[in-house]
Amino acid sequence: MHSNDKLCTTMAERGIHLFDVENMPFEPAKRRPTTTVTDEEHRAQSAGVEHKWLIFPEPGADRPPVVIVKFPPNYRFPQHWHSEGEFIVVLEGTMTIGGHEAGPGAMAWTDANTVYGAEAAGPDGVEFLLFRRAFATTTLVEEQ
Repeated sequence: MHSNDKLCTTMAERGIHLFDVENMPFEPAKRRPTTTVTDEEHRAQSAGVEHKWLIFPEPGADRPPVVIVKFPPNYRFPQHWHSEGEFIVVLEGTMTIGGHEAGPGAMAWTDANTVYGAEAAGPDGVEFLLFRRAFATTTLVEEQ
């Protein structure tokens, strides 16, 4: 470590942040500032979904949202699109994304305004790291 390296102990500080992911608890999915659905719709869409927020930036902050998402077995999020691009890395389990099965180590980038889905967890559920440059608005699309 260089003498000017600052290891932070809280997200309020600026510098280097290390995350003890193994000891972070999963929490029920939390509403993002850009969520446009009602509280009831959010609860229905995210039933059983859990998050480990590594970075949940305040509005106007220069940090990207970064979260580990956990879908329960056979969970299905309907066809949709986001106002921001999305990069994911599958950590555990399997999921279907873009019509393709993805397992541990698989990585996917979805451009903003791209309709895709449904995203679906495999029979054992799935955990994946999700990274965006900013919070996104998610728009559900009526499936054909």
